[in-house]
Amino acid sequence: MRIAGALLLAAALTVSASAGEMRDFADPAAGFSLKLPTGWTDPVAGVTTSADGSVRCTATGQAVPQTASMTQEQVNVTMQAYTAEVWKTRFLTGGVTGSIDHSGITKMEQYDAPWARGRLNYPNGAAAKFGVIMLSAPGRMATLTCSADPAAYDSHLADITNLLNWLRPL
Repeated sequence: MRIAGALLLAAALTVSASAGEMRDFADPAAGFSLKLPTGWTDPVAGVTTSADGSVRCTATGQAVPQTASMTQEQVNVTMQAYTAEVWKTRFLTGGVTGSIDHSGITKMEQYDAPWARGRLNYPNGAAAKFGVIMLSAPGRMATLTCSADPAAYDSHLADITNLLNWLRPL
């Protein structure tokens, strides 16, 4: 499993390196920062879309008072709870079926960041792919979820990967 995760991360980093220019975006009031690919909209209420509007990513930041007195290392230990099973309970609800195709914990600077990629099938017959990452610091958490129909997701994979790789809590 670790080898598969390492290979997936290496592939993501390769895709990431081939993507276009990025620009910094920070929303201190919402509690997150990220880098936006060229042509993507500035987040409004945390939502950014690809230049062609086919991919939607939602960033959120929130206070987590329970971790405010913890060290980053202690917060990182709590992130280990995010397994594929946890992601299933978050995404496969309300009649939505699908799969968590890949998930794990990656080290991003000082953060142990749980992530997942998968497929969703909605009750109305629509299908989507998604990617999600969560970063937590003492007293703060940021999450980014990107989704689109499978063809649009695949065609924007480099941009989505870059967005997921550059989310940070503020």
